[in-house]
Amino acid sequence: MPPDGVARCRAAWAWLIRRETSVVYGNPNNPGNIRMTANRVAPIDWDESHVDVPDLDLVLPYNAAGLEGGAYDIAAQASAAWEAAVCWEDEHGIKRLAEVRAI
Repeated sequence: MPPDGVARCRAAWAWLIRRETSVVYGNPNNPGNIRMTANRVAPIDWDESHVDVPDLDLVLPYNAAGLEGGAYDIAAQASAAWEAAVCWEDEHGIKRLAEVRAI
């Protein structure tokens, strides 16, 4: 990853320092990883799960968690930075890095 991309990702993650952590799913943006019935929702394919700040999952597609204003922006930037870092050098990672603003 280019140095300016690293700096932008680190700046996006800095907003999450000292936030409470928990197990996060790590890939809520893939609709094929979610199974739903009338009464239940279940994520499958937990290979990207890890302990981190839950904001990374809460920025679900189309802001399904209902984050507002600054909270949504911080989570969206951190999530894009995470995907850019773990997918670097493929088309998806490059696209996500382009979404991370210089802060």
